[in-house]
Amino acid sequence: MKVRELLRYCELHEWRGLRAKATLRTNIKHLNALIGDEDIDALHYTRLKTLAGDLETYGKRPSAPATVKRKLDTLSNALTIATKMTKDDGSPVLIAKPTFPTFDIDNIQERVISDEEVAALFEVIAARREAEPARDWTRYDALIRFLLATACRRGEALRVWPSHIERRIVDGVARHFVIFERYTTKTKKPRIVPLTAEIVAMLPSLRLQAGNGPLFPFEPWTLWAMWKAVRDDMAARGYDFSLVRYHTTRHTTLTKAMKRYPIAMVSKLAGHASIQITADRYGHLSADDLVEMVDGIAA
Repeated sequence: MKVRELLRYCELHEWRGLRAKATLRTNIKHLNALIGDEDIDALHYTRLKTLAGDLETYGKRPSAPATVKRKLDTLSNALTIATKMTKDDGSPVLIAKPTFPTFDIDNIQERVISDEEVAALFEVIAARREAEPARDWTRYDALIRFLLATACRRGEALRVWPSHIERRIVDGVARHFVIFERYTTKTKKPRIVPLTAEIVAMLPSLRLQAGNGPLFPFEPWTLWAMWKAVRDDMAARGYDFSLVRYHTTRHTTLTKAMKRYPIAMVSKLAGHASIQITADRYGHLSADDLVEMVDGIAA
């Protein structure tokens, strides 16, 4: 079986329920362009290592290691499915999946958005909403608030549909939760996060606009253009947002949570595979964090 045939089969029969179809289609397109006509049983570590390098330079601009990894993950998932498939004579389509190259991806960042910057950020978005009524800055504002409130990743937020919002009674009080479905998260495990009153107040409008679609129907290129406009506006106000990305909202919320709550709770909110990951990424302390402790010891 050719790689192209396997990816087509998976797209039609195995991955139909995935929300992030635009990203998936891009991954498949790039894989087909580079190895679509190769036999799946001829793939091996050395060939995949070469493919990783080709994927890094394929396209109009170089891809980051995380982007290359996502494309290889698509191929890896397809090959896993191939090992479960059989031919007409009952023999396996693929006996064993080859070993894939590993990536050292540094997602750790120190930049945290301050409360002052958050206030300025929403002022900038409000100004854009007035200046550009044709662009959906209202839902963009809601998206940024949602990211800060839930500490979710951008991709996770874009896959939230109205049906993923659930109302429960907790200690006699009605609370709303968002369900990040299995395979839409980085760990491939579902995660449930309670929503703040601010986000709950936005739900009626978001649901009405969403209809039968996602709450935040933004394409990647649209988000890139809107974020660039925001960063330019923040710079005009004297704020350096050159190192601030969408993922910085997650880092900001989890860093603040680490200062107030047990690491086990923060890890649950983050959706990390282990507490050790949370400790490694958010357990760092600054000198300012030690002031109260030192004063207490000296007293």
